[in-house]
Amino acid sequence: MNKSIIKDVQVKAIELPLKKQWKISLYAQSTRTHAVLRIITEDGIVGYGEAAPSPAFMGETGYTIELVVDKYLKSVLIGQNIFDVDTIHEKMNFAIYGNYAAKSTIDIALYDAMGKALDMPVYKLLGGKYREKAELSWVIGMQDLDSSIEEAREKLSEGYKVLKIKVGNSPETDYKLIEKIRRELGGNVALRLDANQGYDYKTALLTFREIEKFGLESIEQPVRRWDIEGMRMLRQKLQTPIMADESVSDYHSVNNIIREKACDIVNVKVGKVGGLTIAKKIAQCLEAAGLTATAGSNLEVGIGSAASIHFVASTNIVSVPNDLLLGGPLHQYDIIRNKFQIIDGCVLVPEEPGLGIEVDDDIFK
Repeated sequence: MNKSIIKDVQVKAIELPLKKQWKISLYAQSTRTHAVLRIITEDGIVGYGEAAPSPAFMGETGYTIELVVDKYLKSVLIGQNIFDVDTIHEKMNFAIYGNYAAKSTIDIALYDAMGKALDMPVYKLLGGKYREKAELSWVIGMQDLDSSIEEAREKLSEGYKVLKIKVGNSPETDYKLIEKIRRELGGNVALRLDANQGYDYKTALLTFREIEKFGLESIEQPVRRWDIEGMRMLRQKLQTPIMADESVSDYHSVNNIIREKACDIVNVKVGKVGGLTIAKKIAQCLEAAGLTATAGSNLEVGIGSAASIHFVASTNIVSVPNDLLLGGPLHQYDIIRNKFQIIDGCVLVPEEPGLGIEVDDDIFK
């Protein structure tokens, strides 16, 4: 029996209900469709992957991932060695362009399987443990002002040091929200605003020039993903650091941001860019350019969140507080049986082999 050779790939799209409506400038949802994948090797090792993209944000859904894996990617994976990661990515890219969330599910599952095969946690495969824990930020979706304040107070009491506030639908609403948060919570709370491409350049400049007087940690993706020039000009004209998210959707797009000096920070989402392999490559590009990073969430639950924790643990420039544990708390239930250990606004890095999670296999029945 050949060790570490892929024998089967199984993928399933599942809709998980959210505890309440999740709304950003691009969309509003009450459920989220996740793609959950498992790779099975000839010697019986099972590796798990997950992605939870929204169509408006990434052009993929859990259902498109299921289709793409079954019709285009599974056939190029069977017979491959789980450790031949670059070869597998090359074969996937020849099989179908883009579809980076679909490829992320596979890449994450490969690392989970590799870790289990070697009896070591994934972070050791990614460069070792640079940090013992990942500092967290919490994201407050669009809702009424009082609900936003209540949620902010709750999360600050749990130890979160950074609040990320979703903005981008209305300059007047954004101003009133941040003004009230500062008035109610004081000036010491670090605030990150995320517009999710909600504004054009001129509106973004006028809006955030007014709001940044309240003191902001950063402004994330204020303009459309393709408006790299707008990002660069905002970086030049505002005092607040600019963070890119949607503008870095894959490995090659990071070059545009670096070349144009369009941001200070990049939100590297493991489930968006192609998995842990690609996230590490992007981080290396950012490090060479003198930029920093954070690890964000597409509302993945346990599997995807675990992958992001290992990425942060092993990557020195991912030094900005991360909202990678957003999906689990926002959903009514998770697909893993064990819980992440959170202490004073930080999540500890799992030490068990692979991703360090116990997946509920009933989801594949």
